[in-house]
Amino acid sequence: MILFRTCITAQNVQTAVIIFNDWTSEEISLYDGGEVVEVEWTVGPIPIDDNRGKEIIIRYDTDIQSQSKYYTDANGREVLERTRDFRPTWNYTVNEPVSGNYYPINSRIWIKDQTRQLTVLTGKNIIDRFDFFRDLFDNFYNEMI
Repeated sequence: MILFRTCITAQNVQTAVIIFNDWTSEEISLYDGGEVVEVEWTVGPIPIDDNRGKEIIIRYDTDIQSQSKYYTDANGREVLERTRDFRPTWNYTVNEPVSGNYYPINSRIWIKDQTRQLTVLTGKNIIDRFDFFRDLFDNFYNEMI
């Protein structure tokens, strides 16, 4: 449910502001001549008085065919290739298809195919916190925020 949404057009940028509820909002900005989309979200405080757990995510939909592979930074310096439902050092049995495919990311993750790449930069430093990224299918990815 969306409480409020508006689009703002300025000289060099177009911004969509979406307020989902009184504790979650998102701003999406496109800059003239830019090749990036800036997504800024605000979450919190998350209500707990209903005694229901909540996982807040941003879902990125794309038609990039990544062949179940994606790349995450391991510590802010090194990038690791990840493959859905696979671990390189042991035989992985899928018991939890959702939580079993979340990976921590410090600063970046990307998916690619033969001609295109989608990169998500978290804008966070190592001290601040981690985001977690989940891969269930080749054409969408969730970032737990």
